[in-house]
Amino acid sequence: MPQHNDVIRESFTTQAQAFAANPWVTDGDRIRRLVSVARLAGHERVLDIATGPGYIAEAVAGAAREVVGVDLTDAMLLIAKERTASRGLSNISFRPADAQNLPFDDAAFDVVVCRLTLHHLQQPLAVLREMSRVCRVGGTVLAEDIYASEHPARAAYQDRWEILRDPSHVRTLPVSELLHFFRDAGLETDFVSTADDLTPEVERWLATTKVPPDRAAEIRRLLEADRVHDLSGTLPFQDATGKLFFHARTVILRGRKVS
Repeated sequence: MPQHNDVIRESFTTQAQAFAANPWVTDGDRIRRLVSVARLAGHERVLDIATGPGYIAEAVAGAAREVVGVDLTDAMLLIAKERTASRGLSNISFRPADAQNLPFDDAAFDVVVCRLTLHHLQQPLAVLREMSRVCRVGGTVLAEDIYASEHPARAAYQDRWEILRDPSHVRTLPVSELLHFFRDAGLETDFVSTADDLTPEVERWLATTKVPPDRAAEIRRLLEADRVHDLSGTLPFQDATGKLFFHARTVILRGRKVS
């Protein structure tokens, strides 16, 4: 039985190029929105967890003293290194690392950030505690992720099609649970913002992870039922051409390390 980290590496190696090109990852307005919440003053040392193709790390590098990006997947790190090197960024570096066992000293960073990561983790609280550990007291931990319904059955319905699409998906967390995790990681949550403007087109979303035809058919069936009966809260919909979309609801949380 493969370890979950191996599942993550396999999934994101497979989808690395497509993931790095997808509009829900590259959207500049969304990137700027997240980075603005960090309230960077220019002197900070920042850690970007699960940096992927490095878009957040690159944006942060323009507003901070130093940025370190870490990821489990070498294929993602290669894209991040090549992109940032081509832009001549000298205050950014990348290295492989497991978010559950970060290779950094306590209080090594002023800001620690992750985007679209927590739903891939078997122990998201353990990772938030690691993020808090390597952040200085008074520093900032910032996370953006998709979130689930507060109703367990509706949240579970979303996870059914999310896992079929990407085996590295574990569980989409409701906002209430994320707030509890921030508290239990020693963070004082001082900013929460939700949005429903991320609307992946289903066929492109499926193509990104190269979903086999039988699983893709089941996902389409589940999403169509969701569209008709409102089973998850993601409100799938069709555009004028008949293409199917859904609302990947996202939340940004900012916490100040207090213990």
